[in-house]
Amino acid sequence: MNDYQLTEYCNDIAKEIAEETSNFDTANEQAHERSDGSEYVIYYHKAHDVCQNCNIDQGEDWFSDCYSVTHSKSYNEIATIMAYGEIQARISSKLWEIFEARDAA
Repeated sequence: MNDYQLTEYCNDIAKEIAEETSNFDTANEQAHERSDGSEYVIYYHKAHDVCQNCNIDQGEDWFSDCYSVTHSKSYNEIATIMAYGEIQARISSKLWEIFEARDAA
């Protein structure tokens, strides 16, 4: 896994969601659901692959926003949380782009 592959993976999910709905709020909810069910979130080794090989700035921000400094999470749990945050942010970003293009058309 690398940044390009992760972006393409997330873009594909966003495109699928956008094909299923014309409502941005519904699409954004689906982005959360699809992120939460992603193989890169539910399997520790895949979450580690994302965290170790991709830019996870958005995932780290997500973790910081959701958990205090005194969290009691394991390394595996932290990796899945960061992978979720990164994937969700990338899907949402692509959805925003798709819906903006729709509105402009």
